[in-house]
Amino acid sequence: MIESTHYNFIYKDWLQLLSDELLNAHGWVFRQKFWRYYLAQGLQPYLESNAVTWYHNQTDALYTMAPQWRKLFDKVYELAGSNFQLMRYALTGQTQNQQPVLHTDVSENLNGCYKSYLIYLNTVATQGSTDFVVDNKLVHQEPPEPGKLIVFDSKILHCGNPPTQSDFLRLSIVLHGIHT
Repeated sequence: MIESTHYNFIYKDWLQLLSDELLNAHGWVFRQKFWRYYLAQGLQPYLESNAVTWYHNQTDALYTMAPQWRKLFDKVYELAGSNFQLMRYALTGQTQNQQPVLHTDVSENLNGCYKSYLIYLNTVATQGSTDFVVDNKLVHQEPPEPGKLIVFDSKILHCGNPPTQSDFLRLSIVLHGIHT
């Protein structure tokens, strides 16, 4: 189910910096049942079926990110390897009572090896597991531990559950793309 798990993928001080930025930011946008935060300026919408529109090919926009975020992307790219092409990223937040949405990160009919790199950005352990479903059955629950990265097949159904604590924002970022 989970291809690999990397505990403390982001070291404590760096994680604190990212988390503090997100928790104090005014740029959160509510979009399709989740809170979204945009790190790069000028990214054009991507079309899953058109690799020219993927973020991998929008390097000028990606380099508008603050250095601490660029460093995070570079660390994921290093782990993913030189044959990884970023389709898109999503930085999301969930609050108590938001309903999880079961989804895949890419369409199941796409050809190729698509991987998702999900990083939990809260500095404290929280509720709100990421659940993986196969054949309508829950097959795995991944707890959101601070700074942990998990790698999984982007075509697998999954959902992020909201925290049970009030006044808490569950933070995560996922980068997904193809390995050519």
